[in-house]
Amino acid sequence: MTRKSIHNIYNGYFNALFETPSIRDTTERMHFSQPSDHGYVDRVITSSGIEIVDSDYRFTEDRLVRVQSEAAMIELSFCLQGSGEVHVTGNSHELVPDSCSLQLMRDFQAEFHYRSAEPIRLLSIGVPVTLFDSWMVEQGSPHTCSLSGLLDAQSFRMFRMPILPETSRLLVQLRDCPYHISMRRLYAEGKALELLSAYFGAFLFEQKHTKRSLHLSRSDRESVRRAREIILEQMANPPSLIELSKLAGINEYKLKVGFKEEYGTTVFAYLRNKRLEKAWEIMRSGESSVSQTATMVGYNNFSHFAEAFRKQYGINPSEITKKR
Repeated sequence: MTRKSIHNIYNGYFNALFETPSIRDTTERMHFSQPSDHGYVDRVITSSGIEIVDSDYRFTEDRLVRVQSEAAMIELSFCLQGSGEVHVTGNSHELVPDSCSLQLMRDFQAEFHYRSAEPIRLLSIGVPVTLFDSWMVEQGSPHTCSLSGLLDAQSFRMFRMPILPETSRLLVQLRDCPYHISMRRLYAEGKALELLSAYFGAFLFEQKHTKRSLHLSRSDRESVRRAREIILEQMANPPSLIELSKLAGINEYKLKVGFKEEYGTTVFAYLRNKRLEKAWEIMRSGESSVSQTATMVGYNNFSHFAEAFRKQYGINPSEITKKR
């Protein structure tokens, strides 16, 4: 299977998403032509054939996107925000915020159902089959972990887990690349390879994978997701854990255990990560100073904010404002 195949798959998706037949391997930022739709898609194609797609959009009406291809590919996809349904050759799943999925497909049909007014933020890394299989040979697993071995007689297979907290810095860096043109491709490929290594290890070789220990009902999981929405809405002044459990309609124990199962970390570690991600976005936009940003995301002590930011991203927050 050639490298070109995965780019043709993405071309088909973008043509359906933007409702145009003209997209062909472009690496320029793509915007929606309809004034009622908002957002963009950034696309990077590296020298090894890896495709990296950063999507951020919102539709005023429900949107159905259909894709069909006889080609094959492997995709590592991160849902950072949003909801919707995906149907792939008889398999269905929902988009789950703050989750990562490894998807393997060949000769498939796919439908993406995006809901109106719901912000969608996705970051996807597409890998050519020949490149993926060569990596598996180097791991000593050419048969069981090759695309054909993993799929067997299926057309589609998916693994999913919460985003690993230790990879959140890589995701921010990949979405906020400081370089352009050829250096951008080199930088993006390096970050993508780090992410692929971490999640191939977790999904295919059972490294760092946390198995679920609590069987929550569907309503309990909805309550856990509601708790996530509450802490994001009240980021600057969040409720206590007891208050949060009452607001979400779930007991404190189920909230603590269920939240870690759904999002891979504790409630307040998740809140800290989201505060710092929001701070990065605010400072990069130039809307506020560092001290103002710290207050906006809920830090009353500036030194605590600066220390947390350095620990998360490896740089001082003031360095973000200098890059504007």
